[in-house]
Amino acid sequence: MKYAFAKAYLYLPQTQLMFSLKKTLESRGYFSHTIRLSEKSGHIITKASINGHTGRFIIDTGASATCLNQDLSEKYQLLSEKMNQEIGTASGSLIPQIAHNNIMQLGGEWIDNDCSLLTMDMSFINQALKAEGMRSINGLLGADFLIKSKAIIDYSGKKIYLKN
Repeated sequence: MKYAFAKAYLYLPQTQLMFSLKKTLESRGYFSHTIRLSEKSGHIITKASINGHTGRFIIDTGASATCLNQDLSEKYQLLSEKMNQEIGTASGSLIPQIAHNNIMQLGGEWIDNDCSLLTMDMSFINQALKAEGMRSINGLLGADFLIKSKAIIDYSGKKIYLKN
C-alpha cells in the first residue's frame, strides 16, 4: 500500500497496518463484554447484574442516567427514595425515584460498587419494544454508566470495552 503525504510516499506492508482494538484496550486495562445489536431496532442489548440479580438492559447512549423498571425494585433489592426533580422521557415528564449504593456488574470483571440508578415506570419502553416484536428489558444503561466505565463501543465486533 502507498500513502501520499505532501508528495512523499510511505510504503507500509499490510501486516503493519493491522490494528487490534481488543489487544490495544486490554493492554490499557479495559475488559471486553459481549453486546447484541438488535436487527429490528438497532438497540445495543446486554446483560447486567445489579445487586446479584441479572437482567436485560439497553445501552442507551441518549439517556443521561441508568434506569431500572420500578416494578423490579424489590427483585433487585433497591432502597429507593423519591426525587424532587422531574425528568423528561420519550413519553413525557415524570418524577422518578433514586436508589444509591448498589452493585452493578457486567461480565465477570467490570464492577461498580457504588452505583446510583433511577427507578421509573418503563412500561412505555417495553410496549414499544413489544410492538417491534422484541423482548422486554429491565432497564437502560445511560451516560452515567458509559462515563464511569470509560466505555468504548465496538459495533462491528459486538463488544463494549469497560475500565474499572
